Amino acid sequence: MIGKLTSATTIDTHHAPGTSAWTVSAGTLAALAVAGAMGTSSIVFSEPAVADILMVAVIVGLPLLGVTRFGPVSILNLALWLVFVALGLAATSVSTTFATAVTHQAVTLFLALGAFVLAGYVTADPEPRARLILTAYVAGCLIAAAAAIAGYFQLIPSTYDLFTTYGRARGTFKDPNVLGAALAPAIAYLALIALRQPPRQALIAAAAALPLVLALLISFSRGAWASAAVSLLLVAWLALVTTRRAVDVRRFIAVAALGTATLAAALGSALELNAVEGLFAERASLDQSYDEGPDGRFGGQAKAIGLILEHPFGIGTHTFRDTYHREEAHNVYLSQFMNAGWVGGLLYAISVFGTLAAGLYALRRRTALQAPLIVATAAFAGAVLEGFVVDTDHWRHVFVLMALIWGLVDAEPPRADPRRRRHD
Repeated sequence: MIGKLTSATTIDTHHAPGTSAWTVSAGTLAALAVAGAMGTSSIVFSEPAVADILMVAVIVGLPLLGVTRFGPVSILNLALWLVFVALGLAATSVSTTFATAVTHQAVTLFLALGAFVLAGYVTADPEPRARLILTAYVAGCLIAAAAAIAGYFQLIPSTYDLFTTYGRARGTFKDPNVLGAALAPAIAYLALIALRQPPRQALIAAAAALPLVLALLISFSRGAWASAAVSLLLVAWLALVTTRRAVDVRRFIAVAALGTATLAAALGSALELNAVEGLFAERASLDQSYDEGPDGRFGGQAKAIGLILEHPFGIGTHTFRDTYHREEAHNVYLSQFMNAGWVGGLLYAISVFGTLAAGLYALRRRTALQAPLIVATAAFAGAVLEGFVVDTDHWRHVFVLMALIWGLVDAEPPRADPRRRRHD
């Protein structure tokens, strides 16, 4: 009879007499599932995607394998999300499209549960597991970037229509904006490696970052550009203020200079193409036609604010786009107030901004967990900012970043009691 599995537990598979037996540890099974889910998280041509199926295995399997440990930050945030989803489900009773509204809330619950389990997985063994998640995530982003570049520049025949939308690269995502936003955390992680690791690893990270940056540029997503810029600036600043080594300061200056020169060269080369130059100038402008007027993005946000003030219990998921405006509000915080009412919107904001605050607060300690915390917190800050101009509530990488922060904060060692130290 098999008892409770732990991370050291092995699963024995016995073959017929005369054949050898093999064992797989619970920790290995869990690592494979997590790495698979992260590595395929960028391949989302349709939903449910392969990553979603693997996340089901993660959500169900990791607790059963005994490789998770849930701390107070994760538990508190899960409770907030459960109440938020419950309020969103209650508001679907007035949604114009009940079935799709319920599905939307079910997906939210699925993503929140995935973040909770991933956080528990990180907390149980934080340093190697955070590195596993980030490395597998970068691998997935490299696949998406390769597809975006191959399609946009037509390096492979017949891939332009498959990997682009309206002249913008989308890679293996369904939307260019999601491609650009998903690449930002990977770029931030590679930037920190370039700033802190030995020269060989730094050069590998820099080389890996080049296709990601190029794919980010040709996504022509203004929100993703801003998110990546904020993430990189925060990574650089946090890396500097949390270091005590003069060599890190010199490395920062060298990497910043080289990175700026490389980016300028890449951008200059890309702008030599007429199609790129025209679309870049158009997207870099802040006065797009679809942003202005009562039916534009900002007009829609003004409508959303009015509806929020008039409906304390919300108007139901998707009602805004179906009845009041031609699309969603392009502001995730306004959308959550409309989807789940005043209380639901407030709970969403508490979880999101509380997670960001927890990550920043935990960075005050100089521990081995500081590096992954810098990446997760800086990248999450970029996503939080982007949420003011687009609906990010179902972006998988946002939940992965939340999971990393929850798990790493819960794994932080307790502060030593100075009174006990004096008595000892």
